[in-house]
Amino acid sequence: MKRMIIYVVICSFALLIGCGKEPTKQISEQQSETKTIGNPTAQEVLRMDLKANIFMYKDTIYNAGVPWVDELKLTKDIQVTEIRHRSNNDKDFKNGTANKLEVGTKIFRVKERNDILIAETEKGDIRFYQLVEG
Repeated sequence: MKRMIIYVVICSFALLIGCGKEPTKQISEQQSETKTIGNPTAQEVLRMDLKANIFMYKDTIYNAGVPWVDELKLTKDIQVTEIRHRSNNDKDFKNGTANKLEVGTKIFRVKERNDILIAETEKGDIRFYQLVEG
């Protein structure tokens, strides 16, 4: 009987030591590494590519220079917006802000797709692809 009590006490201590603060620490570290899932922000895009040509429309970033988009046969449709602000500060981005397009640049949708817009510039049309998560 005495052996049984000692065995139970030793097992209890082992269980308490095994369930100490270390697992809690691991959980809190995992929680702090969790990132919000969603569409890329101007800050994220420019952090990955400082030369990116982007603008924001309807709370979504559009990016130029996507090779397969440039190869598509597309028909320009109606104007949907125009660039109202120009900023190289990724934190200043809001709808109508671009980092390279001039203020006043007209933006058009295309008939064939909903995820591509065309900017009409003095140097020619530039195609922009919608950056969405998923």
